[in-house]
Amino acid sequence: MGWYRSPGFRGLAIAASDGIIGTAGVLQGFAGAGASSSTLLVASISALVAGSAAGFGSKYAELAADRDAERAVIADEERDLHEDSSDELAELTAHFEERGVERDLARATAEQMFAHDALAAQLETEHGITARTGAAGPYLGALATALAFAVGSALPLAILLAYPAAWETWAVFIAVLISLAITSVLIAISARTSVPRALARTLTLGAATMALSYLAGVLVF
Repeated sequence: MGWYRSPGFRGLAIAASDGIIGTAGVLQGFAGAGASSSTLLVASISALVAGSAAGFGSKYAELAADRDAERAVIADEERDLHEDSSDELAELTAHFEERGVERDLARATAEQMFAHDALAAQLETEHGITARTGAAGPYLGALATALAFAVGSALPLAILLAYPAAWETWAVFIAVLISLAITSVLIAISARTSVPRALARTLTLGAATMALSYLAGVLVF
């Protein structure tokens, strides 16, 4: 809706993928260093909490900036309408003419829209703003992103709790790849892009992240 961009399904799926990859990478790094099961548990919980908090903060800052920009645009349009509404009416008429509407019809349409709600007409046609962002919007969007990250992070944690120590590294690796495959397919479908390409990109990134993290842990210790 104009300046404001809520996370949406695709954004939440990406946040979940980030949670999966981020936490799995931390676990593989500690596993490569020979960490105990208790250390791996603490590391995975810390990654979940820290990643979710960071996701909330970054998404809130983004959405709040969008809301502030939207409010600035609305204030400018309100001021312009108050100072000289005839100029704004002319702009709206020109907007319709540029899209192929005959001049008289464009003028009549603009006048009807102005009579109904001049500000709403200007915001929608000039800036694509169809509804104002509420004060809670950025908080809700940020919370949804944080929860999606936490859900993704919870998968490696669940695998860690479910399997014995001798199988943790491989169990997490396989489970993460399966989970990433699911989220990448959902992202591709929602974005109407190539599923095979999305799978290749996401699985390659996930596998590389875990492999490099594991190698880093081995080299450090």
